[in-house]
Amino acid sequence: MRRLLPLLLTIAFRLAVWCLLTADLSHLNLLIGLVVALLLPRARSRPLPLRELLRALGRSLLAVPQAYLEALRLMVGREPVEAEISEATTDGTIPLLVFLDVFRITLTPFTIVLGLEDGGRRYRIHALKPGHRHGGQTP
Repeated sequence: MRRLLPLLLTIAFRLAVWCLLTADLSHLNLLIGLVVALLLPRARSRPLPLRELLRALGRSLLAVPQAYLEALRLMVGREPVEAEISEATTDGTIPLLVFLDVFRITLTPFTIVLGLEDGGRRYRIHALKPGHRHGGQTP
């Protein structure tokens, strides 16, 4: 059971990503997505800690509505301001967790992971943030 649950969660996440990318919830599309999720190769790594996997999945799923909110803020806000920020990584030795981190970050509009810093413990991120309204000029 300990090995089956992470596998089922991985397949469910792949199917959810498929549905988000295709924007189609028809029975045929769900069947195609399930087949693709089953046929995609899985990385062989040390066993996934269930708590970390669930936390990463939750953060990735919450990134979707957050991305829409940020896109809306960028559309109605002033000129965007460039920023280079950093964010702590999860367990960098498990490829699935690294993928979920990078997926969550790059799903946000105008945000991309540039690389790792601090010995691989932090992501270096380039982001465009909505500008502030200060007399029509951005800071």
